[in-house]
Amino acid sequence: MQNCLSQWEKFFFKNGVIRHPLKSLKFLFLIFLSVSSSVLFAQQVIKGRVSVGDTPLVGATVQIKGANIATQTDANGSFTISAPSNATLVITSVGYSPEEVRVGNRSTINVQLRSSASELGEVVVVGYGTQRKSTFTGAISSVQAEQLTIAPVSNVTNALSGKLPGLITKQTSGLPGSDGAALSIRYFGGALVIVDGVEGRLENLDAGQIENITILKDGAASIYGARAGNGVILVTTKRGNNQKPTITLNTSMTNQGVTKMLKPASSGQRSEMEREAWIQSGNPEATAPWKTEQIQKFYDGTDPAFPNTNWYKELIRDWAPQQQHNLSVRGGSEKIKYYGFLSYMNQETMIKTNGGNFQRYNMQSNIDAKITDDLSMQLDFAVTSENNLSSIRGMGTGGWMWQDYWSTLPYYPAHLPDPTKVPYAFGAGTGGMQVTSNMAVSGYDKNITQSLRGTISLNYKIKAVKGLSAKAFVNYSKTYNTNKSFSRPVNLWTYEPTSKVYTLAGAYGTKASIGQSASNGNIFTQQYSLNYDNTFNKNHNITALALYESIDYANESITASRRDFLTPAIEQMFAGSVVGMSNNGSATEMGRKSYVGRLNYSYKDKYLLETIFRTDASAKFPSAKRWGYFPSVSLGWVISQEGFMKQFSKLDNLKLRASYGQSGNDAVGNFQYLAGLSVRSTLYPWSRPYAGLNLNWTGKS
Repeated sequence: MQNCLSQWEKFFFKNGVIRHPLKSLKFLFLIFLSVSSSVLFAQQVIKGRVSVGDTPLVGATVQIKGANIATQTDANGSFTISAPSNATLVITSVGYSPEEVRVGNRSTINVQLRSSASELGEVVVVGYGTQRKSTFTGAISSVQAEQLTIAPVSNVTNALSGKLPGLITKQTSGLPGSDGAALSIRYFGGALVIVDGVEGRLENLDAGQIENITILKDGAASIYGARAGNGVILVTTKRGNNQKPTITLNTSMTNQGVTKMLKPASSGQRSEMEREAWIQSGNPEATAPWKTEQIQKFYDGTDPAFPNTNWYKELIRDWAPQQQHNLSVRGGSEKIKYYGFLSYMNQETMIKTNGGNFQRYNMQSNIDAKITDDLSMQLDFAVTSENNLSSIRGMGTGGWMWQDYWSTLPYYPAHLPDPTKVPYAFGAGTGGMQVTSNMAVSGYDKNITQSLRGTISLNYKIKAVKGLSAKAFVNYSKTYNTNKSFSRPVNLWTYEPTSKVYTLAGAYGTKASIGQSASNGNIFTQQYSLNYDNTFNKNHNITALALYESIDYANESITASRRDFLTPAIEQMFAGSVVGMSNNGSATEMGRKSYVGRLNYSYKDKYLLETIFRTDASAKFPSAKRWGYFPSVSLGWVISQEGFMKQFSKLDNLKLRASYGQSGNDAVGNFQYLAGLSVRSTLYPWSRPYAGLNLNWTGKS
């Protein structure tokens, strides 16, 4: 060490660094700070691959320990992340033990995950209950809560992308309130969604209130019979636990931007193209819509009579803000467990001025109470309110506003000296997108949906028979929807800067009009079941389920409209003219009844058998063809538990399984087998006969 120090001393003296002991200490301290800061704060790009053996692991989470920075592996198991050299990467995936890897000076990190032995005892949600994952013989995939909240997405369906094998997600719109992804299991279209045991929607839930999501892909879906032809998505919300109260607050502010969007041509480009199109069509150059000197003035941009308006910049913002906030409390004791959740989400559109937004409020309360040693109760209540406010022309996929966008011409100004006058910019008869995108100018479309869900469930252990219990489950779901579309007229002006004269160029609409609708629907679900679970001689385990279910549906709706308002200042129905007004209404009813049976047998958790039988009756079909039958059988062999496999210690749960099942699809209109008469007009109300469908439904798909 002395020799090493003397070499450094010679270096410093030779280069005139050390002249005084204090200066040398100061110099060394600065070197230390420089090296330390470079080590602590220098970011480097880390690339790597996560696999299980030689198989790439898709959707594994790679996170910087202690920081809210994470990414996921792609279809090849590859990932890229920026991290300082002193960071530690935590790699996790459901069903595998987490791994921690220190970055150091490496730019490439490859990690192999191992199956988690603790996962073998994991309980997974299946139809009408739960089962141990290690003894389940069907094809299922599950995703847990922590994987759904990595990114602050507005719609939980988009958080499922790449998370569940066999689930295909496709997002076709980015419009707030309509940006959810279509979900398809193995390319079979819309799946049945079950939320806490009853039919529901995944789009209106906050990711923070979900405990896990499971999809049933093969014969396991047969337990839902006539509705399960496209597979089943089971959603379970969070519940209380036996611990002191835990209060969690999550808040996020996000900016959403357009990935890619074409922009209209400038005034010079557009006028030049219009001139060329005229001439190339064989028309005389003298009558061309633009002269070359006029085109040049557009390019020069110095003459106020030849403006060049960038309508994309004027109307559309690069980043639209989104905010999400949720608060939850979770805890309980042996006697009572509770979970409460409250959230708010506000997602704005990409329109700069009065372009609307989407707001969602979620509230949920789940309570588990132990009334006696044998009797327990669940009491759940959930409310969701969705408020969607947008312009009258609609800016969704295929909306008329995008036609206005392309027909808003750049050689009209975006603003006039008189701010009370709305500028005209053609817009194919609408005046331009600056008119139709601004709700304060042209009108609005307001849609409000409120959903309420209440559940009570009682479970009683029957002491006379070991392992036998009885359960009663009742749920009532109610949905209210109101829509109001108000269109107001507006005069449009042009302006001549030299003479400072305004000219009325046209109008958007002539008089205000309104259309309103209101609807409500309810679903009443009853389930009564017997459950049996017992083990004989330590090796033979039998579980069984016998269940009766009935579901009643009812919907009502009413619509009305008026036009020719005396003044657009009053945005209510009574202010419109009674001449030409319209109204309508409708109601529907439907019901289902089902019997479900399931029998599972396992020997030493090694040889597995599961049978399901369900019969469904749907009021959509004639009485002679109303019932459908849906059997399923699956077998499993846990090979890793055989004696000859003990040498392969890394194989925790190697299972060979086979299944067969039938499921159905009753997604047709109600009572279409009936013949009747349709209403045509007030003069001849029952004048148009139609034939019903002679459906020979077997319920199979």
